Amino acid sequence: MVTFVPKQLLPAAFWIAGQLNRYFPEEYADEIRGIANASGLPLGLVVSMNILYDILAFDRKHILQLGCTSIVAQTENGTIFHGRNLDYAMGDLLKNVTIIADFTRGQGHDKKIVYSGVTFALSSTLFTGQNDAFSLSLNARYSGPYIYNIFMEFYTRFRTPVGFLLREVLSTSKTYAEAVNHLANRLLFSPSYIIIGGRERGEGAIISRNRIHAVDIRTLNDERWFLVETNFDPWKKDGDKRSMTAEKELKAIGQKALNADTMMKVLRTIPVKNTLTLFSTVMSARFPSLMKNSTFVWE
Repeated sequence: MVTFVPKQLLPAAFWIAGQLNRYFPEEYADEIRGIANASGLPLGLVVSMNILYDILAFDRKHILQLGCTSIVAQTENGTIFHGRNLDYAMGDLLKNVTIIADFTRGQGHDKKIVYSGVTFALSSTLFTGQNDAFSLSLNARYSGPYIYNIFMEFYTRFRTPVGFLLREVLSTSKTYAEAVNHLANRLLFSPSYIIIGGRERGEGAIISRNRIHAVDIRTLNDERWFLVETNFDPWKKDGDKRSMTAEKELKAIGQKALNADTMMKVLRTIPVKNTLTLFSTVMSARFPSLMKNSTFVWE
């Protein structure tokens, strides 16, 4: 936001952003106020950091700053692995505040982890996460003019930043099918690609979203054992070197040899991993501890 707003207008922009916090779902609004109070940062700045994706996700490929690669693939026995690189131009700053967070419910002996994610300190949003039924990652989709984002922000009363939606789905959806339905049909501020992997054979999908609903859902099947998404519509031949390289590497590895280590090998391959790659992680709903053991923040 600082990049696109003239310096002299920043105080007004942060004041406006601070007012938006009252419209967010109560849980997230309380967290953002707590972050601002604990850090000493202005509330408007913290709010802006939490809706940065929704501000920037419009048709602006010529100034592309936020990328990503997400892969969902299944082994011969039906185990689903979900690989994810997050690419971002602010990596030098964010690498120092990248964390794995557990989101819990209950108190004392009744406390349990409901879902976990790779995120950033000072952020209430989540773009990479999993529970024991499915894993999720968000890739940027650049589509439509910025005025569409503004319209949807007012139409939804500022209640559905996509990073909050992913948290809501991880918290409330009990099954892969329920999550897919929720992710495909909720109104959003901004377009996106949402990649999901489940527990059972065939439970993997790329959900290509506009601001109203899913425009395309591609799923795993017996003939298609992996799906790769970067930042381009999967039904178009875009010539993106990241997706082409990832697909080539997966085919070379083969379904029989697919596991967490070989998935990470794909994520490490240039240009899938590039100068903007902030972190790489491998997830699987069947193996909740995998994400914590297979997340690397790159120097």
